[in-house]
Amino acid sequence: MATNITGTWSTGPVRWRNTAKSPQESMIWTSQTSAAGLVPYFHVIGAETGIGEDRRWQTLVRNYFDWSMKYDRHFANKRTIAKLGVVMGQRTHMFYKYPPAAGMNSALNEPTQQALNGMYYALLEGRLLFDFVHEDRMDAERLSKYSALVLPNVALLSDAQCEQLRAYVKGGGSLLATFETSMYDERNDRRENFGLADVFRIHKSGDVIGTTGNGYYSRIERKHEILEGFADTNWFMGAEHRLPIAPVANPVLTVVPGFVAYPPELAYPPESHTNEPAIVLSEQGKSRLAYFSGDIERTFWTSGQPDLSRLINNTIRWILRSEQPVSVEGKGLIETFAWETEPGFALHILNYTNPNTHRGWYREFYPIGAQRVRFDIPSGRKVSRVQLLRAEKDIPFKRTAAGVEFTIPSVTEYEIAAIET
Repeated sequence: MATNITGTWSTGPVRWRNTAKSPQESMIWTSQTSAAGLVPYFHVIGAETGIGEDRRWQTLVRNYFDWSMKYDRHFANKRTIAKLGVVMGQRTHMFYKYPPAAGMNSALNEPTQQALNGMYYALLEGRLLFDFVHEDRMDAERLSKYSALVLPNVALLSDAQCEQLRAYVKGGGSLLATFETSMYDERNDRRENFGLADVFRIHKSGDVIGTTGNGYYSRIERKHEILEGFADTNWFMGAEHRLPIAPVANPVLTVVPGFVAYPPELAYPPESHTNEPAIVLSEQGKSRLAYFSGDIERTFWTSGQPDLSRLINNTIRWILRSEQPVSVEGKGLIETFAWETEPGFALHILNYTNPNTHRGWYREFYPIGAQRVRFDIPSGRKVSRVQLLRAEKDIPFKRTAAGVEFTIPSVTEYEIAAIET
C-alpha cells in the first residue's frame, strides 16, 4: 500500500497553515490519488491549536471516505494495463544541467522538469494511457508488459541501464527518446557519443546549439505516419535547443536553423535547407525507434505550440503500432488510468477541463459531455456489469470481439467505470 499525503490546508507559494483549501482543489487532489492507485491520506496542521477555527475540510473528508468505503473492492488494484511506459530519470533530475551553450542559466534545473512536464501534458492531450517507469526498475520482467517506452531527455543512463534498454529493443520493444538522452553516464560524466547510439542508429556531430527565444524549424522531406495532420506546409516548429547529429538516409524531417524574429527585415533563414536530421526513425524487427535531436517536449511545455504535441503523439502512436488497450473519445482535457481489479477492471477518468488547471486553485468544476470508451478484455472473461461509481448507476454496454464498448454520459471532476467480470 502507498499513501499520498494530501494537505487540506492552504499550500502554495503563500501559505496559511490553519486554513482550508477550496473544496474543489482538495477534491481533485484526492481524486488523482485514488485514480493513480494510491490511498488518500488527509493531512491537517495544528488540530488542537488553530485548525479548529476553520472546519470546512471536515465535510469533504467525511463525504469522501463514506463514498469510497461503499466501493472499496473496486479500488483493490492488481495491475495497470497500460502498454506505454514513460521513463522517469531521477539522476537526471538531480544532477543534469542544461549546457551553457543552450542559453540557459546552468545554475537552474527547471528545464529538466519542463521536459517531463511537456511529455506528460502531450500525453494528456493525446489521451494516451501510460505508466511512469523508474530508471532503476527497467529489468526485463518489469518492462515485458510495455510495447513501448518514452525517454524524455533522460540524459543520465548507466552502461547497465543502456544495456537493459538494448535488450528490451532486441526483445521487440519500441523506444522514443529526445535531446541528450544517454549522453551522460550515471556519474554525470559526458560520453563522446550517445550510450544508445547503436540502438537509435545516430551519431553526435556537434555540441548543443541553443536558439533561446527563436527555435529552429523542422522541414518536411517526405510523407510519413508521424506527419498526419500536417498539411499545406513545408515546415513547422522544431524546438528551442538541439544536439546536432550526423545525416541519415531518407530523413523524414530536417533542421532549418533558428533565426531572429526582430527586426522583421531579418526574419528569414540564412540557410533554408540542410541535411541535419530533426528526427531519426528506424525499425528493427518488431521494434520501432524514434529519436528527436531537439528538446521538443520542453519546448512544447514553454511555448504551448499544438504542432509539437501533435508530432509527439503521432510518433508515439507510430512506435506503439496503435496498440492501446483502452480508448476514450470525447471533448475535454482528461487523464485516464486503467486497472485490473479484484472484481474485474476499472477505468478512472479525471476531468482537467478547467481554467485553473495550470495555475491556482480549482474554484469550480466544469463538467464535460459524453465519453465513448473501448476497453479490451482478455478472452474468456465475461462482463456482467458496468457501473459508474461517482454517478452511482449502471450503464449499458456492448460486448465486442476484443472487449466492451460503452458511453459515460458526463464527467464532473472524476468518474470510475467499474467493469465486473
